[in-house]
Amino acid sequence: MIKIKLEPFEVQLAFDVATRRFIENLKMGKSFSYGYEGSTEKTIALGIMGCCAEVAFAKSKDKYFNGSYSDQYSRYTDSDMQDHIEIRSQKRKDYNFLLIRPGEKKAKYVLVIDEGNFEYSVMGWFPFLNDMPERLTNFGHHNRPPAYKVDIKELYDINDL
Repeated sequence: MIKIKLEPFEVQLAFDVATRRFIENLKMGKSFSYGYEGSTEKTIALGIMGCCAEVAFAKSKDKYFNGSYSDQYSRYTDSDMQDHIEIRSQKRKDYNFLLIRPGEKKAKYVLVIDEGNFEYSVMGWFPFLNDMPERLTNFGHHNRPPAYKVDIKELYDINDL
């Protein structure tokens, strides 16, 4: 695990990219995927948290963060980071885990935990190369499609990525 604290200029970068992504999605008539029905405020907050997690990962691995937010084809086909790396973020809670939805990009998925106060824990990564039916669950939310669940203890060491 790698601990990262974002500086104010890095937070601003994440906020700027997250708001551009939100506006581009508005223009394209898109929202969060997979049956998400949260408020506009929560959608914006989750977008900011996700973008902060991307910046935190980039900082932790000394990788370039390109701040991409749209493409001309109205779909997102590139990975979050170079080398087919996707970033997943969650607020710290009693039981965190990596969530990957069937049909998502085949990539290396990294779990970044938001610890609050713009401090993040880059927990580890997991290769999503094939379907994983043994991991499929709906977490008791019947209004949303099932996803693959990977426990933190199953993640690969982030230093090996």
